Amino acid sequence: MRRAVLRGFTIVEVIIIVAVVSVVAGVVIVGYGSWQATAASKAVRSDVQQAVSGLENYKNFNGSYPPNLAGTGFAASNTVAVTISTNAPSIGIYENLAPDQNAQLFLNVCNANMFTTPNNTSCTFEGNAGGAKIHVKGTEASNAIWDSPVAQNDLTLECGSQQALCDAALQDIITQFNGQGGTFPITVPDGNVPLPVPTLVPNGPADRFCVEGRSATHNQVVYHSLSEDKTVEAGACPADPTLHYYQ
Repeated sequence: MRRAVLRGFTIVEVIIIVAVVSVVAGVVIVGYGSWQATAASKAVRSDVQQAVSGLENYKNFNGSYPPNLAGTGFAASNTVAVTISTNAPSIGIYENLAPDQNAQLFLNVCNANMFTTPNNTSCTFEGNAGGAKIHVKGTEASNAIWDSPVAQNDLTLECGSQQALCDAALQDIITQFNGQGGTFPITVPDGNVPLPVPTLVPNGPADRFCVEGRSATHNQVVYHSLSEDKTVEAGACPADPTLHYYQ
């Protein structure tokens, strides 16, 4: 009767096994990253299309586009930052906003000014066991967390050698938010909510717009749609001095 001979792996066999496992893991990681990017792209495209549909429905009932997305019933997904630029002649002014609407107004204003900073990409509501917060996503040291309730003095961004750009963006956010009826401190809700029609729109509605959506998880995922054709295209809204942010 022969006894089974037990032996360990040789060094060469171990190296081969490790190499095979590394290759398989790399394929899985790349595949998962690609799946995430595809999912982010679909979410942004869907949000942009829904925003455009809301604007068109509003126009069908009122004969013109609103000065912004308020009153269309649209609220962006939690992982998507959506802004709109129109040729409305003036901003809308709100009164008696509920706390979650007040926070949504601030988030929209925040996103509208992120393109003026060197490294930031989007503002989103987030929450965990530690509490709700507004997360200003960015690269390097520009990433910022503002915990709820957010006071005006809590607003800070770090831009290093380009700090003046972040300081100017924060001042614009505060000025626009206060000017449209927003109030501090801001109680952060669980997610995005639709804004009502502004109480006061001094000089009328819009007849042109560009809706832009950005992924809060994948900086390179950006889509837009223009009122002229209403198709969703890759990239940011094209430069047009006649279109402005009037949230």
